[in-house]
Amino acid sequence: MDVSYQYAQASSLEKTAEESRLFLSHFNEQYSEKAMPCFFWGKLKNPYLVARSLLTLSKVVSANFMPLGSSLRDPVITAGGNKLRLEAFSSCCSVYAKVDLLPEALDGEFLQQGTTNVDFNTEMISALSKIRKNEEVFFSIGKKEFVLQKDNKSVVEKKVSLPLRWIKGMATVQVLASEMKPTLHFNKLQIQLLFRSIPKGSINDDYFLSLRANRPNLSPVKSNKSICIGGVHRLRLLEGLANLADSLTIYDMKSENATAFQFQMKNMRFTLMLSRSFWRGFSGEGSALSNLIEDVPEAWLDQLDNFAKINEEFSLKDKFLKDLSEQDFKNVATRLASMGLLGFDLTDQVYYYRKLPFKMSRIESLNPRYKNALKIIKKGDYKWLLKNKEIEVKGSGHFHKIVLSKNDSKCTCTWYASHQNNRGDCKHILVGKILKNKEQSEIEKIIEELEL
Repeated sequence: MDVSYQYAQASSLEKTAEESRLFLSHFNEQYSEKAMPCFFWGKLKNPYLVARSLLTLSKVVSANFMPLGSSLRDPVITAGGNKLRLEAFSSCCSVYAKVDLLPEALDGEFLQQGTTNVDFNTEMISALSKIRKNEEVFFSIGKKEFVLQKDNKSVVEKKVSLPLRWIKGMATVQVLASEMKPTLHFNKLQIQLLFRSIPKGSINDDYFLSLRANRPNLSPVKSNKSICIGGVHRLRLLEGLANLADSLTIYDMKSENATAFQFQMKNMRFTLMLSRSFWRGFSGEGSALSNLIEDVPEAWLDQLDNFAKINEEFSLKDKFLKDLSEQDFKNVATRLASMGLLGFDLTDQVYYYRKLPFKMSRIESLNPRYKNALKIIKKGDYKWLLKNKEIEVKGSGHFHKIVLSKNDSKCTCTWYASHQNNRGDCKHILVGKILKNKEQSEIEKIIEELEL
């Protein structure tokens, strides 16, 4: 898929007697407000820790746990809420990683909230690996470039396009993160014991993590209150930070679809989220898709979207959102996260505004189950048995019966028999939900836009 880039103005370098400031032009497919030439510029207070974290982030991106071809090194960078957040996936999209640089880790100026993604090439990796403690290191982040400056030398990384599977994965991990709760908390010694206990080689089966006599225990046998970890060998990606972390918090969820490991370091955090199966990446999950077809009033979406732009971080506890019920808030926030507009902070349990530089409608077109559901609707291969509750949808030569429910819809197809609702709805259930939640005119518009 090709993306055209247009810039409102050129990047600029302003020099004074005391210093030089580089302001970088920036780009967005949908961007109407007045653009600043730079999101953030300033000095790092903990350059060594930041460098080690970014090297680990690059290690995650270049990792490939499935034979999917070449590796990538493209972190997504968000400036906002007086924080810098750098997010990325492994090349197979089964591992998500994020570096949070907190306000205390930065000495600089946030000129505008914004998001971009750049390529960490060999030159940048080399520059990061040479950073030592107590050095002066500066970052400049704009829509077009990311600049690292040290010893009057600069390394510049250019803006690149988001990989398509990352776009889907970004929506999915935020939905999963919002459902996670902290379960285990490890100190420095326990972190070392955990990483020493990781089995060697690639592990196909699930492992279960628990505490025994205050020691981390990894076992292929499930026990009471243990955490399920799929592809536990992927944790080795964090080995370079294990000696630098002050503590580790582990998050899990009821469905056991993912697990998150978060290192706390001085004024920063490193989060690693693992999908349940390392051979199936986050981009293949359908958990975000169902939220895209929920019947959510557009006025609510616009209201929360505008609120997020202004406040940058928020939760239901914010007094200005008190008119929304807990369920309504969750529906709207999840919908916006599915559209790429929000990220989720596990520690603070808040959403943050993070507008990915792609058209919001594209997330719908990237999911084959969604597109197949629209094809079925276009052909008229369905019939209602009980309006808004039961429907028959044509499958491979015969009709499948679907019972629609708010929390647990059911279908007679083989996909549902294999996965239930753990990987999102099958295309037949999606047919019923789309017909139920969207007006016919809206469905026709979507079909026309996707050229089905």
